[in-house]
Amino acid sequence: MILTGVSTRFPAAIMRRIYLDFNATAPLSAVAREAMVAALDVLGNPSSIHAEGRAARHLVEVARDQVAALAGVGREQVVFTSGGTEANRLGIELLADGRTGIGVTTALEHPSVRGVIAALGGRELGMVRLDEPVIDLEPLAVGEVFAVAAVNHELGTLGSSTAGDLAGTIAAVRARGGRVHLDAVQAAGRCPLAALVALADTVAISAHKLGGPAGVGALILQDADRVPRLELGHQERGRRAGTENVVGIAGFGAAAAHADPGTWTAVAALGDRLEQGLLALDGVRIHGGRVPRVGGTINAGFSGARGHALVIALDLAGIAASTGAACASGSVAPSPVIVALGHRPDRAVEAVRFSLGRSTTTDEIDAVLATLPAVLQRARAHR
Repeated sequence: MILTGVSTRFPAAIMRRIYLDFNATAPLSAVAREAMVAALDVLGNPSSIHAEGRAARHLVEVARDQVAALAGVGREQVVFTSGGTEANRLGIELLADGRTGIGVTTALEHPSVRGVIAALGGRELGMVRLDEPVIDLEPLAVGEVFAVAAVNHELGTLGSSTAGDLAGTIAAVRARGGRVHLDAVQAAGRCPLAALVALADTVAISAHKLGGPAGVGALILQDADRVPRLELGHQERGRRAGTENVVGIAGFGAAAAHADPGTWTAVAALGDRLEQGLLALDGVRIHGGRVPRVGGTINAGFSGARGHALVIALDLAGIAASTGAACASGSVAPSPVIVALGHRPDRAVEAVRFSLGRSTTTDEIDAVLATLPAVLQRARAHR
């Protein structure tokens, strides 16, 4: 049914909104949009051998080269997936290779990592000390698959739960004969990806975190010949069956080709400006603030106010923020990440995540800081 007389344009007030939820998804970049529009005119299944199929295959392989260049690997090491979640699952399962009870992660990781480890009968390592994301590697057994994030999705901490020493943590895993899956979804486009990929056996990235479309990602294989193939289909060299998302992959490749981690310093500077303004308010703490972070992600705890209430109030004021991972949206339960840092549940629900991107401006940060005091006062009064 076609609706008539209905405007599809957003109201001007919505168009002027301030968006600070880049860790959930970044706006589609102009180059990605252009590549996707062009790909819409290409007819053919990329597995077909006729001219139309070869044209579609060409778009997929151009994008593969672009993603491979971003990761600093060969094109045969890139496996396209439906996103970061599938890339995390596929990477961990390929390393586990059918065995159970050998997966290890931490309570700080993304649900897509923790869920796979739990399904494999694995376990989570504890913290060395509370209120700082530093894990205890002593219980790590020989030959286990270790899954960890390069940049934590809620805290922005480098090395996720390793206090910034990701290389040291992975070296400790290697010394025990372990293999490593790296969740680099929040790192791609913000950190030099090639250096991170070189540390791990498998690495997951996602298009929509760096200006590409949602619904497409990639698994990077450090040693493509060592990783077993899946007997599900011939696509992606037998590693991931199903017809490739040609339009999404084309947008992913274009976004990867224009992702410059060197420009992230400006975003980090704006994040510092926001963080200092938050700390000037009464009863505000920064979660993970005492260890190295990538910049641009500020997870703040507002004493006496519920994070969900603040997010809703900010939304009504035209500001988009979040309480944590988008995959857990709709839940009023405290963030497992904040609880793992040692905060009581009643304190963990006070968290709000502000995540910035390359389109964030100084005026937007100042507007958020000007809006927050009144919003915070009302949230505390009605808790």
